[in-house]
Amino acid sequence: SVAMASSSTPSSSTSVPISTPSAAPPPPNKPTRILACVLCQHRKIKCDRNFPCSNCTKANVKCTPSTPAPARKRRRPNQDLQERLARCEELLKEYATEKPEGSVTTPRASQQPAYDESYLKWQPAGQLVRDEGSMRFVDNPMLSTVYDELRAMRQIVDSDEADDNTSDTAAPDENSNLLLGDGSPNIKIETLWPDAAHVIRLWQIYLDRVNPLTKIIHVPTLQPYLAEAVGGSQSLPKNIEALLFSIFLMAVVSLDADECQTLLGYSRDEALQRYSSGVRLTLLRLGFLKTHDLTILQALVIYLISLQGRYNRHAAWILNGVVIRIAQKMGMHRDGETLGLPPFESEMRRRLWWQIIMVDSKYAIFSGLSHSLLPRNWDTKPPKNLNDADIFPSATEPFQDREGPTEMIFCLLIYAFAKFLVETPGFDTMFLLTSQSDFMSDRDGSGPPEQEMMEYRRTVETLGNTLLGILDKYCDPLAGPVHQMAINMRTHIIDKIMELITPAKHQPEWGGEVRTLKDNTFKIAIGTLEHNEANYMSTKDKGFMWFSLAHFQIDIFMYMAGQLCHRTEGVLVERAWRQVEVVYTFHPELFDTNNKLVAALAVFILKAWRKREETLTQRTGQRPETPFYVERLKTSMPNDDYKSEPTPPDPYTPAALAVGAHTGIPDNNLDSFLGYLDASTLDWDMFGSQVNGGSGGSSFGAFGMGPQVEW
Repeated sequence: SVAMASSSTPSSSTSVPISTPSAAPPPPNKPTRILACVLCQHRKIKCDRNFPCSNCTKANVKCTPSTPAPARKRRRPNQDLQERLARCEELLKEYATEKPEGSVTTPRASQQPAYDESYLKWQPAGQLVRDEGSMRFVDNPMLSTVYDELRAMRQIVDSDEADDNTSDTAAPDENSNLLLGDGSPNIKIETLWPDAAHVIRLWQIYLDRVNPLTKIIHVPTLQPYLAEAVGGSQSLPKNIEALLFSIFLMAVVSLDADECQTLLGYSRDEALQRYSSGVRLTLLRLGFLKTHDLTILQALVIYLISLQGRYNRHAAWILNGVVIRIAQKMGMHRDGETLGLPPFESEMRRRLWWQIIMVDSKYAIFSGLSHSLLPRNWDTKPPKNLNDADIFPSATEPFQDREGPTEMIFCLLIYAFAKFLVETPGFDTMFLLTSQSDFMSDRDGSGPPEQEMMEYRRTVETLGNTLLGILDKYCDPLAGPVHQMAINMRTHIIDKIMELITPAKHQPEWGGEVRTLKDNTFKIAIGTLEHNEANYMSTKDKGFMWFSLAHFQIDIFMYMAGQLCHRTEGVLVERAWRQVEVVYTFHPELFDTNNKLVAALAVFILKAWRKREETLTQRTGQRPETPFYVERLKTSMPNDDYKSEPTPPDPYTPAALAVGAHTGIPDNNLDSFLGYLDASTLDWDMFGSQVNGGSGGSSFGAFGMGPQVEW
C-alpha cells in the first residue's frame, strides 16, 4: 500500500523499498486528462479535444474548454464509530468462543448430553430491541449489547450523512413473494379499497360476527381511523391500511353469497378476491417478514384465519409457522410484564399470541400432526377477562380480571382448550388409540393398557371441569349471542372428545352394526358430520355460522360417501344419508363440478344413490323420491358416464380418522386407502371421464382440501 501511495503522487520521484527483489520501477507521471469542450458536451458529439476544436470552428462559435468536477471531499474517519465497531468485534469474538462454565471437553456424538435441570428451568427475561419502527426480541445478553452498539453506530452514520440526498424509499422485501406471490406493482391499492358506504358496513359486520370470536383488535383504538378510511386509504398509515383490508376480507368471509351480493353489489367470490389482493399487496409492500410491527402481525393473523375454508390446510399450517416465527421475533412468547412493557401493550400481545396458538393447534391436528410446533420456552399469560372499554393505551397499572360476563368469554374458553392441546402432546393419538383399542386387543393384544385409557378419560374430565369453571365465572346466557355460543362450544368439545375416547364395546352400536375397525371408522365419520350439523343449527341465527362452516372436513365427507357405495342397510346408513342432505344444504359450493375434487365427490354420491335407490325399491316396491342434491349433481355432470362406470373403491381414510399412519398400528384390515392421504393429491381422473378438468382443489373446507390457487 505504501508503494501505491508513492506512485500516485506526481511530485514524488523517490522509490520506496519493497520486499520483492524484482520490483518494477514506479510508473511515469500520469498525463493531465483533456476534456471535451463545453459545446461538444452539450450537443453530445465527439470532440477532437483541440482548442478551438473542429466542431466549434465549423459552427463559428467560441470554443470553451470544460473544467473537471471538483474532487469529492474525503470524509475523515469518525473516531467514535471506529471505537464502537471495535467493541462489536470484541463482543462477537467473545460470543463465538463462549463455552459453558466447567466444560472442558466436547462429548462424543454417541454420548447423551447431561443437562442441568436448574438451567432448563431458568431462562433470561430477554430484551426487546426497537429499530426503525420495528421490534425484535433477543434473549442472549451478549447479542443485546451488540444490537445496542450497532444501533448507536447507525445513528452516527445517519447524522454524518444528513446532508446527502439519499432516497428514503424502503428496499423491497425479496423474501415475501415466497409466501404471497409477487407484489403486482401495476395494481393500485386505491382501486381495491371499498366504497365509503361499504367501509362502514363491512366494519360493522366484522364487529358483530368476527370480533367476538377472535378479539385480535382493540376497537376503541382502531375506530378513529374509520373516518379517514371512508375517504379512501391514501391518508391512512400503511399498517392500518393492511389491518383494515384484512378486516374487510374477514367480514366478507362471514357473509353468504346472497348477503354479499345485496350488501356490496358484486359476488362473494369477487369480493374475496378483491380484499385478499388488498391484504397481500399491502403486506408485501410493507415488507412484513422484516417489519416487526404489532398492527401488521394482527393483519397477517386475521388473513390467516380467513384462509380457513378457502385454502389447503397443510399450506395454511405452514404459513402459520411463519406467523409464529414473526411473533417469536417480536418476543410475544414472553409475557409483556416480564419484558417491562406497558399494561395495554402486554394485554394486546397476549390476545394475539393465544389466537396464534389456537389457529396453529387446529391446523396441526387436522393436518394429521400429533402436536403443534411452538417455541419450547414461552410464558405468555392468557388474556384477562376484560372488555375493550376496560383497557386503554395510557394505563400504567396492570389490569385485573373483571368480575362477571365480558365480551372475552368465547376466546377465554377456546384459549383454555388450546392450552389443553399444547399441554397434552399426542392428543389425537390418544383418542384414536382409545376408539380402536377393542379391535387392536382382539387382533394382536397390542392395544393400550386399561390404566392408560383411564388416565386419558381423567384428562378429558379435567378439561371439561376447566371449561365449566370459566363458564360459571364469566358467562351469562342473557349477555348476548357470544355467551350462548360459548355454552354450545363447551358442550360440543366435551361431547365430541368423550365420544372419541369411549371404547367401541361401550357404545350402543357394538356387536350390531359395529363389528370391525372399518365399521367403527364409518361410525366416527358420521358422528363428526353430526357434530357439524349441531354447530350449524346453533350458529345460523347468531351471525357466527361462518365459524362452524370453516370447520367442515371434506375428506371425512368423501370417506363416508365412498362407504355408502357399498353399504345399503342399517341405522348407520340412514344417519349417513341424513348427513349427505345436510352437507349439500349448507355447502352449495359442492355443486361446482368444474372442480375435479368436487366432481369426484359427485361420482361417489351418485353411485351411492343408485345403490340406495335399488335397495329402497326392492324393500318398498316403489321408487323413492330423488333428493334435490342428486338432481342438481346429475344436471351439473358433463355426461352420463357415471351410470355405466363400476363403483369406485373405498377412497381412503382421512388424516383425522387414520390410525396406522400415526401410531404404527397394523392396518391390514382397513380400506386399501387407509393412511395419511389428502384427497386433493389423488388422481381423480382414474374414476372415469365424468370427472371434469379444470383447476385443482376446491373452494371450500377449512382443514379440508381447499384450492391450490393463488391466494
